[in-house]
Amino acid sequence: MNDGLKSDEENEEVLDENSNGVTNGSVAKENVVEATGDLNNNSVDNKQGDNNKKKGNKKPILIAIIVVLVLAIVGVCGYMVYTRYFVEEKSTTVKSSVKKSQYRLSGNGLEDFDLRFLQLENEAKNKIYSPLSIKYALAMLQEGASGDTKEQITNLIGDYKPKAYPNSDHMSFANAMFIRNTFKDQVREEYTKNLKDKYNAEVILDEFSSPDNINNWVSDKTFKLINNLIDDVSDSNFFLINALAIDMNWNNQLQCKEGRTIPCMPYFVKYQHEKYTDSVREIYDNFEKVKFNGKDVDAAVIGASINKYDIIKELGEDNIRKTVGAELQAYIDKGGEMCGETYESWMDNYIKTLGANYKSVDQSTDFYLTESDDVKVFAKDLKEYDGITLQYVGIMPKKVELDEYVKNIDSKNINELINGLKNISFENFKDGVVTKIHGNIPFFKYEYSLPLLKDLKKMGINNIFDINKSDLSNMITGEKQYIDKAVHKANIEFSNDGIKAAAATAFGGSGAAGCFIDFDHEYEVPIEEIDLTFDKPYMYIIRDKATGEVWFTGTVYDPVTE
Repeated sequence: MNDGLKSDEENEEVLDENSNGVTNGSVAKENVVEATGDLNNNSVDNKQGDNNKKKGNKKPILIAIIVVLVLAIVGVCGYMVYTRYFVEEKSTTVKSSVKKSQYRLSGNGLEDFDLRFLQLENEAKNKIYSPLSIKYALAMLQEGASGDTKEQITNLIGDYKPKAYPNSDHMSFANAMFIRNTFKDQVREEYTKNLKDKYNAEVILDEFSSPDNINNWVSDKTFKLINNLIDDVSDSNFFLINALAIDMNWNNQLQCKEGRTIPCMPYFVKYQHEKYTDSVREIYDNFEKVKFNGKDVDAAVIGASINKYDIIKELGEDNIRKTVGAELQAYIDKGGEMCGETYESWMDNYIKTLGANYKSVDQSTDFYLTESDDVKVFAKDLKEYDGITLQYVGIMPKKVELDEYVKNIDSKNINELINGLKNISFENFKDGVVTKIHGNIPFFKYEYSLPLLKDLKKMGINNIFDINKSDLSNMITGEKQYIDKAVHKANIEFSNDGIKAAAATAFGGSGAAGCFIDFDHEYEVPIEEIDLTFDKPYMYIIRDKATGEVWFTGTVYDPVTE
């Protein structure tokens, strides 16, 4: 036993020698020869031979263990490589199809989605489209899609919950699915029932011999504002359509005009005893011509005055009485007519009138504004109809061209401007001055067709437009169907009385006679002016004031009016 232990120690020395540079193969070979030779020639060394035999058996076991360990390590590494480069890559591929778009909707308010089409079609021309109409059409399309096709739509519109809007003489909102007669049996009943229940949609069978029936429906639902939405139906089996329109008046006209049918605010401001007079336009006057990018265009004139200069506090009543009193006494001494007034009563009335000027707020129409070094913002509410108030918001960049401004905006920027809007009220303006607001707001009228299919592809919706990838199995049975038409058309008229706008989306203002006191003392007052004239390209939004939902968005490069 001790000899056996000694042999192990000797072998450990041999291994140590190997680690110090002795050739492994030769030493191992010598040890093996020694061990086997002793077994043949010397029976006295049987015990040690047995030990060597045991030692010889340990080596292949050790080698086997090492091989197993190596294989295990290789296996683990291989698994890690496989997981990293194949499983994870495959997983990443799957995840990429469900990755949320940066334009994904999270609610009904103004979001990046609503502005994205402005950025995609960022050309120097008049544009208008309806984010609301596009959302509705996409939501109806989403109901019928499945698999990756549905996920791509969901990635964009998210969990958007369409809000139901009422129909009236001033607001129209409608959805429909037109189906070719011979294709009706391939449209799932559950899908059409869903459209009726969730979207109040009409389901209409048609021969599709011409686009007339679809175009007439759209025209009827948009107050005759959009009349030729679809050019061709010959290759189509169905159309999903949203059509909406507004024909709404302002609460008050922008500028008082003769023959008006809605209220206005005649505007003439004169602060007695202060050198301040402001008259926007006399009632029934003509509109002004303003230079818009060098071109004369019609524009309404608006104005407001907010008096936050407390002259009595600033100058002191005693000082006023002393200064004005001395001049009044000189007027009396020269035989000036007092018309039954005494010195004291006149001075008392003078002080009273000065005091009344402070806190005066006058405006030509109801509006809101935000004004900074970078932008001008003019906003005005349309009249409330059926509990809905829409608001127009015009935004004109001052330092950069509109296309550059549009390229860099996001919903946070625009919402900050909207949240910063202030109405014409005393508390909203600077202390110690009279704020004088004046401006020209151009009228415009035009229409625009949005290249919707191209824009939606850029925003990540692709499969539904590809016959090989489209999955509309929640809508259609039988043969594969895909969307080959995505049409969006809109128009707008911005006038002195209000706004008319429509969009459709399809897949597929004394005198006195007698004694006159010819004396006055007028004080200079500090005036701060705000110019709200829109005289260069700008963008606008028409939104639901309660929810922030955007009905229309557009740009004005050339105010076109008839």
